[in-house]
Amino acid sequence: MTATTAQSAPHDDAESAYARACRLIETELGGHRLAPEPQTWLDDLARTRRHKTAFISAVRNTCFPSGVVEACRVVEAVYPYLDRDGLCTDAALTAAWNILEPDAGTWPEQLQDERRRFTDKCVTRALAEANTAVADHA
Repeated sequence: MTATTAQSAPHDDAESAYARACRLIETELGGHRLAPEPQTWLDDLARTRRHKTAFISAVRNTCFPSGVVEACRVVEAVYPYLDRDGLCTDAALTAAWNILEPDAGTWPEQLQDERRRFTDKCVTRALAEANTAVADHA
């Protein structure tokens, strides 16, 4: 039994090694591509920038910070605490709460609880808007 490879297709220098490998597998084995080509670190950086920008806009529109600077501070405080899927965690919400309501410790407990729930909803909604904006752009 002899094995032949599909080298009859013209070679495209612009085609990545990943794309060539996928094409070869598709041709030789009749397989299908299950995942897109892996992203480069630059693609990840651009996506992170787009996401942070969208998140800042959403925080500014939904969480009522005192201004753009405070919205940026909220995003920078929340970002390290997001889970792998980009969703809020308790630590992320606490970080946002500490910036948006710095004097909350002087309030009555019932007011703190109400404002905390409100802030949690606002940050969660802002993050969902940012995730949607980035997903729509991709």
